[in-house]
Amino acid sequence: MIHRCTLVHQGQVVGQDPYGKDTYGDMIVENVPCRLDSIVNDRSTDETGTDYLVNYKLFFGHVTKMSMDMKVKDLKDKYGNELLPGTFITDEILPFYGRRKLHHFEVKLKSG
Repeated sequence: MIHRCTLVHQGQVVGQDPYGKDTYGDMIVENVPCRLDSIVNDRSTDETGTDYLVNYKLFFGHVTKMSMDMKVKDLKDKYGNELLPGTFITDEILPFYGRRKLHHFEVKLKSG
C-alpha cells in the first residue's frame, strides 16, 4: 500500500472507570497503510457548465480493523504529502476474498 491515513473508530471501549464499568470514546489508529483511488461516477450539466462528481475509495489490507462508524483523515502519500484535506466517513465497506480467505477491503468514502 502506497498511502497512509488515520482511522478514528467512534464509540469504542477505551478503558474502565474506578467501578469497573467500561468507558467509551474514540480509538485513533495512525499511520494505517492504504491506497486511495478516485472514481468519476456521474456528470451534471447545467447553464454554468459541466460538473463531474468524484467519489473516493480506499483499499486496506485484510488485517485492518474495519467498522461503519469509523472516520478517515490525514490521507497522505508515503512521503508525508497530503492527498485529500478533511475528514471522511465510511459509506460502504466491501470485503474481497481470494480463493479461500479475505484478501482486502474496499471502503467507499463520503465527506463528513
